[in-house]
Amino acid sequence: MSSNDSSSPRRNRGDVLTTVTYKPYPTVQALGRAPLHGPSIEQHVVFILGVGPGLGLAIAQIFAKQGYTVAIASRNKQRLDGWAKELDQEIRSARKALNVAVNDSSPQSVAFACDVLSPEAIRKTFQDIANTWPNKRVGTAIFNASIRKRGPFLEQRPEQLQDSIQASITGGFTFMQAAVASMTKNNEGRGGSILVTGATSSIRGREGFAAFAASKGGLRQICQSVAREYGPQHIHVAHIIVDGLIDSQQARDFLGLQKGQRFGNDAVLRPEEMAKAWLFLASQNESTWTFEMDMRPAREHF
Repeated sequence: MSSNDSSSPRRNRGDVLTTVTYKPYPTVQALGRAPLHGPSIEQHVVFILGVGPGLGLAIAQIFAKQGYTVAIASRNKQRLDGWAKELDQEIRSARKALNVAVNDSSPQSVAFACDVLSPEAIRKTFQDIANTWPNKRVGTAIFNASIRKRGPFLEQRPEQLQDSIQASITGGFTFMQAAVASMTKNNEGRGGSILVTGATSSIRGREGFAAFAASKGGLRQICQSVAREYGPQHIHVAHIIVDGLIDSQQARDFLGLQKGQRFGNDAVLRPEEMAKAWLFLASQNESTWTFEMDMRPAREHF
């Protein structure tokens, strides 16, 4: 039956509007001070898959500064271990300021090795997190991993397409499936947030990015389906389109900047500023959820 079939039931807000015995709505918290959606801070784990020295680490740091337990993961665990120790100290300082108890014997940030190309590794990491913090729950799950392949269309090989699809579509599907399963089973009806990092290619296939665009566009569609299916179960799915160059030393070197030079503030996306959006989305009240957000520097063409 097509969506335009005259026999299809018409949907309107009447099927979602519910009434309850009147009591005041929760107090509106100042921006940046609202708790994350999902479990309380004492039980809440923020899990970020795809942590490198740029955006992934900046996202981890902004949640740590709010006092939340943070799990970070990527293929290269060795470089994550040092960051996890620094995040642990950030979390402890934040909790002390908030007067939130912390178990001194338990690390508040742990690094995990996880290859986004392996669905088994993704599922195992969720289980490893549960084993590491048996009294905590994944309340915010952030998928920040991808494999970007670019080049002339006729020169792109099938295995490059397969890697992009495996990372973004299969990896993203597996990650969201594991996150939803964990949240519906363990979070006692409080739900949680699943935040997925997209790209320009999520909505626009540029020349030279055929494989990447195919994978990122597919990931966006998965997000739409999961958001519609599990929103009523208090799981907030949001897709963030990153439209522009993210500032990093690697990008500066690649584009030939000399020592002491940097990009203009209006020309690139700064990871520390970007990370604020992930915190904002994860703390949105259920009355005002954002599904899709796009961000770009002032000078970016769009």
